[in-house]
Amino acid sequence: MAGLVPNKELKIEKIDLSSADTVEPHLQDKDVVLSCLGSSTWSWSAVSFYTDSMKVIVTAMRKNKVKRLLCVTSWYTEDDPSNPPPFLIRWVVIPLFLARTLYNMAQMEQYLQGCEDIDFTAVRPPMLTMGPVTDMEFRTEEGQQVCERERVGGMCRADVARFMLSTMTSEDWVRKCVAVIAVPKK
Repeated sequence: MAGLVPNKELKIEKIDLSSADTVEPHLQDKDVVLSCLGSSTWSWSAVSFYTDSMKVIVTAMRKNKVKRLLCVTSWYTEDDPSNPPPFLIRWVVIPLFLARTLYNMAQMEQYLQGCEDIDFTAVRPPMLTMGPVTDMEFRTEEGQQVCERERVGGMCRADVARFMLSTMTSEDWVRKCVAVIAVPKK
């Protein structure tokens, strides 16, 4: 990722998330935690990866007095009948492939809402894709998806990282879940 989103102050580390004690040393003297954790498996059983890992991260943050956290979840972590996903996504893709993962992401977002000492931003991109960083502009919306868009498509991981980096010092999305998509400049 460092090669995709160049930033001389960005330090990427692989960390053992088995306990807060293994994470805590990595957060010493840090100002912000960016968590881009995810799983590439389709789960047919209960998923707890997102809540389990976030509880470890938050515990380690508290030990180091780190307040700012940005993490990645997804569009459609909750079913909002007033702003539903497209038909195939709502009635086929989510129930057959993503329901357990999205449910656990929603649980993680709820957990963070209860962490009043953590200034979190849950970044909700659509389907993640591979590719280099772009110069596309971001459209954002507090909620489950960005409604004003030309298409429903994915967003490359490098642009998600670019959005997170641009947001980490901003107050705009503190203690909020923000749906984001990259769109061509007009």
